[in-house]
Amino acid sequence: MAQNLLFNYSKAHANDTLGNFQSNVYIKHHFLTHQRNFTLWCVPSMYAIARGQRSFVSEQYGRMSINSEGKIENKRQVYYTTIPHNRNTMPTLLDFITPRLYSSTLYGDHILSPFNHSNRVFYRYAETPIDSQRTRVTFRPRYVNNTQLVNGHATIDSRTGRILETDMSGEFDMMRFHTHTVQVDEDGPHSKLPQFCETKADFKFLGNHISAAFEASYDCPITLPDSVNVKGDRQLIDSVRPYELWPEELAIYQLRDSLRARRQQPDTTATDTILVQPKPKKHNYWKEIGETLGESLVQRIRFSNEDGWVRLSPIINPQYISYSKRKGLSYRFKLGARYNFTDETAISMNARLGYNFKQKRFYFQLPFRLDYDYRGRDAFAELVWSNGNRIYNSTVIDELQRTQGELPNIDNMKLDQFDDLNLHIQNTLPLNNRLAIEVGMVFHHRNAVAKRQMALMGMPTKYRSLAPNLSIKARPWPKGPLFTIDYERGLPGKNLDLSYERWEMDASMKHRMHRLQTLNLRVGGGFYTKRDKNYFMDYSNFRDENLPEGWNDDWSGNFQLLSSRLFNQSKYYLRGNVSFESPLMAVSFVPFVGRYVESERAYISTLSIAHTRLYSELGYGFTCRYFSVGFFASFYNASFIESGAKFTFELFRRW
Repeated sequence: MAQNLLFNYSKAHANDTLGNFQSNVYIKHHFLTHQRNFTLWCVPSMYAIARGQRSFVSEQYGRMSINSEGKIENKRQVYYTTIPHNRNTMPTLLDFITPRLYSSTLYGDHILSPFNHSNRVFYRYAETPIDSQRTRVTFRPRYVNNTQLVNGHATIDSRTGRILETDMSGEFDMMRFHTHTVQVDEDGPHSKLPQFCETKADFKFLGNHISAAFEASYDCPITLPDSVNVKGDRQLIDSVRPYELWPEELAIYQLRDSLRARRQQPDTTATDTILVQPKPKKHNYWKEIGETLGESLVQRIRFSNEDGWVRLSPIINPQYISYSKRKGLSYRFKLGARYNFTDETAISMNARLGYNFKQKRFYFQLPFRLDYDYRGRDAFAELVWSNGNRIYNSTVIDELQRTQGELPNIDNMKLDQFDDLNLHIQNTLPLNNRLAIEVGMVFHHRNAVAKRQMALMGMPTKYRSLAPNLSIKARPWPKGPLFTIDYERGLPGKNLDLSYERWEMDASMKHRMHRLQTLNLRVGGGFYTKRDKNYFMDYSNFRDENLPEGWNDDWSGNFQLLSSRLFNQSKYYLRGNVSFESPLMAVSFVPFVGRYVESERAYISTLSIAHTRLYSELGYGFTCRYFSVGFFASFYNASFIESGAKFTFELFRRW
């Protein structure tokens, strides 16, 4: 059967490497706005086309490279567009210009390829002979239409099973798309690459309708010097374009040229015979500043050159809003910058900032990092300033009850809550590819939330500590678990209140399987071998995070329903977290709704601490183009405690 030949060819060349493959690539984009309204201003990258003209053309020329690990990189060298200010729009479509037909996923980390043997369980196939040398293989989802699956057909070589060309249709991340590819006409590793790719997409959102067409031609004959990086040069893009533009695209350029010529044309309505040259327009800096500020509210801002970059996440971005039963409503955003001194040395800052409405508390984490080369290895020194997480003093309530007697309504007085301002300095030195050592110093300044009440009761309102720490990180084999041992010891001193000694061990791994499936494992523990009477149980790998990221981080390595106090009350802890992520697991099969579910995840977490029974959490969650949601239940041994949910927006996460 032809489909067996197809899969045999795929498996035979699965491990073929292209080495450091490079190809000259020409890419053309054509955008047409059918309908739009004010909500288009809020869509990332759409700010530039939310008003004015309705048709735009963009062209770029550059170099595609594939490294030894199979990662594709596109370096843009020439860019010309009719979009105002040389802006980019719908960058997510760039993922669709180089489909990896024989890989597990077609585009980056999404859409299961129907041509990969491990994915055949999700598709149905039919074949029709075209002639003695070619066969058409048609494919469609086997169980249910889903955003991670496509339908279409491929023309294959009847003798070898090699794909000659394909047509695929699907829907992913707010877009319906159709992709046509023509593969390189040769056997071997290069047959995995496209010679030509065309993608047509429709984007519809809240009454807005935009269609886009992308064309990519590979192996173009003209090679530009590596130093070329040009925007807005019409003559240069005309000289490297491998084929003529379509008539409707030429019309867009002609309209742009006529508008420019009209603005530059002299005034012929003057009363005398002298032509009046138009006065040059004054540069409206206030308008430019206003547009930049308006764009920064809803768009990701990035300034870059060969020496570095600065980037700011959108100020108004649903993606950075999250809600959970325990934490309430939170909002966060990011600010980053990097400057390269040399190829081996750079300084960077990637700030995370957020506000918790339930706690009425602003949180920040400001890491400043210096990367440097140490004997060919990527070493770095880092200074992190943050106001940390709100922490609980594990003995203050006991001390108050001993000195003050029973206090009414003590749980609502927040007497054991402290804000933590801390500074952490460390240097990370890789000894080899499997072992790294970190040496540093951490300073904590903790202030009581209820200062007035604590002072009236004669209790300290602030605590300081200074501690050197040592961390050893080891990954004995590639793609295996990361093992970490941490040691920290508080120093005594005149203005220092806490002296302690703490050990922690941790092992974690993310095992990527076939079919977009991922198994996340984490196990660890910590204990104090020395502690003072007035003491904060503050662990590095077991803490209450107030600046979480999203679906791919703390959801699988943290406890969602655990009381904040329990993080800081025990002189030891043992933890285990397991999560399994996969598309097409449960909700994906629900009619109408399941087609939009991108991924699903099941959670199991357990915790053992002093003076309580075994604590466990079970959970299930899924993510779609609009949001991620997780549902959790907690237990002491087998006794149910409570249930809760966590919610974050995912709208335009890839845009």
